[in-house]
Amino acid sequence: MNVEVGDRAQHEIYLPVFKAAFESGATAVMCSYNKVYGQYACENEKLLTKFLREDLGFKGFVLSDWGATHDALRSAKAGLDIDMQKDDPKVRLPDEYHKLPDLLKAGSITQETIDKKVEHVLSAMYVAGQFDGRYPVSADFQGKTMGMQRGKQKTVVEADTTSDAHLAVAYQTIIDGAVLLKNEDSTLPLVSGKKVVLVGKFCNTAKDPAIKQGDVFSGGGSGYVATEKQVTPLAGLQAALGPDAAVTASPGAEGAAGADVAVVCAAAHGEEGWDRKDLTLPEAADLVGALRAQSKSQRIVVVASVPGAVTTEWIDDADAALMLFGPGEQVGPALGALLSGKAAPAGRLPISLPKVGEKRFTQAQYPGQCPPPKTWCPKMTANFSEGVLIGYRWNDAKGIPSAFPFGFGLAYTDFELRGFEVECKDEHPLISFEVANVGGRAGAAVPQLYVGFPSLRPAVRQLRGFQKVEIPKGEKAAVAFRLSKPDWSFFDEEEQKWTSAGDLGEKITVSIGTSSADLVWHHTLPEACTRDKDSAEVVA
Repeated sequence: MNVEVGDRAQHEIYLPVFKAAFESGATAVMCSYNKVYGQYACENEKLLTKFLREDLGFKGFVLSDWGATHDALRSAKAGLDIDMQKDDPKVRLPDEYHKLPDLLKAGSITQETIDKKVEHVLSAMYVAGQFDGRYPVSADFQGKTMGMQRGKQKTVVEADTTSDAHLAVAYQTIIDGAVLLKNEDSTLPLVSGKKVVLVGKFCNTAKDPAIKQGDVFSGGGSGYVATEKQVTPLAGLQAALGPDAAVTASPGAEGAAGADVAVVCAAAHGEEGWDRKDLTLPEAADLVGALRAQSKSQRIVVVASVPGAVTTEWIDDADAALMLFGPGEQVGPALGALLSGKAAPAGRLPISLPKVGEKRFTQAQYPGQCPPPKTWCPKMTANFSEGVLIGYRWNDAKGIPSAFPFGFGLAYTDFELRGFEVECKDEHPLISFEVANVGGRAGAAVPQLYVGFPSLRPAVRQLRGFQKVEIPKGEKAAVAFRLSKPDWSFFDEEEQKWTSAGDLGEKITVSIGTSSADLVWHHTLPEACTRDKDSAEVVA
């Protein structure tokens, strides 16, 4: 598989997430199996040296995915620091980097190159605190070869490291990331004294025989951690509502006949190694449709556990919908708190949810094309010709609304954004305003700031800041965004550098709202705020 992508898209879309990770302390990067620009990622100097080290200033180490190194010399020169051999359960395959001593003797690589790789690894270990005992090595691993460690792996990996602090983080992460898509007539939080039936095969289990990797509420792959401590949605809601509440579960809609509220437990699954066959939320449409046909007055709540984007063709027949992104082990307690009102959903969509039938990519863009007449082959090329039109940028540029836009999310209360002011000092505009909670409950507001300018085309605007503020009922909070030159800069492919649109004399427009599609305030920044006469070059 080969990927072709333009330099502007690399710098504006794909590299910023790496930059943010490095600024937050990440010290390791893994290169992948596929090719980029016709070269394997683990022997790609443009990726591993030009982008990572020269452009982003990365100081840590690069390791290969298991078995992703094909040529020791090319990888060593490109910037690969650690070669991870392919893990075959029957045969221990040799790695490529065992060839380095011979390459060094032959003069194909220098000692300086080897020393630099060691420096990258040791520097990362030092920064992470490994030399200070922050991550002690298990006694079962100390002084052992890799083969001996494999014999002890089961003992080490299966050690129970659960703590109350870990559980609290897992629980709060679900609350903070839960996105309320719909809440007609304040269906949520649930009113006490109602008969509630959870509907669907995933209400009282986290296991599904059809899932090859992971489980119902967690994605599958090398990052999955198996657990026997999963709390199901049924158990979580029963605990939250108490022993006197009438809360039961049924695999089908018929079991909810006569209930005041039906909570549909729907889940989509994603895992390492292949893509989902489509973006539907399994069982959701059938269960919601059957429930609505069974009762016109019953309140229907959909709880969607998803790995990413899904379609929402079932939304019109639901009274409320709550989306959880891979909630994991603490799904039960968190869901119980959210549905009962002991906690409130505080998340906003990190993606756009597509409408049914949306045609966003061509075959050449995704999944890619092969030389005819083949439609699938090892040498398939995916051409990211969409450039910067990713996510909401595509919707805005094409004038095609999504089903639910990027940044969208409701609360159990209502907010107003008002009193906008702009100050300008030394090319650093300061936009300030207040967010007022005008509803009947405490909640989290997430105002978002977008910036647009002509050289950003074909994109219309892009997110440059957001803040999550918890505001008690009837109160307000002050919010401020301070902008700088990178916020109105673009990567000029011809000049191969970041350029300030302000220095080009372009109009810089700031927009603030509650999602990419719900912007309540727009303002053109004064030229004095955005123009630097000395230089137009920007380091993003």
